[in-house]
Amino acid sequence: MSARCTEMRKQSDILRKQYAFLLAESTEMLAKSTEMRKQSSILRKQYAFLLAENTKMRKHLAILLSQNTKMNNRITQMRNNSGILRKESAFLLA
Repeated sequence: MSARCTEMRKQSDILRKQYAFLLAESTEMLAKSTEMRKQSSILRKQYAFLLAENTKMRKHLAILLSQNTKMNNRITQMRNNSGILRKESAFLLA
């Protein structure tokens, strides 16, 4: 019976060591998981911020493009008027 008791103690010791090892691994994995959740949260916030900035910049770009189109139309109108004035001036001077 003593041999059986000794064998059971050895098995129990091995199981305790395995349990301690698995507990340490589990704790480490939990810490990594927590860190990854924190990083994921930060990245989600950064993404939301960048998306909002991108939207703001696209709206601003649309405004600038509209202003550019208006300016180009105005320049074309002024060139046309300038051509008309040149023709009228040439007619009056002739």
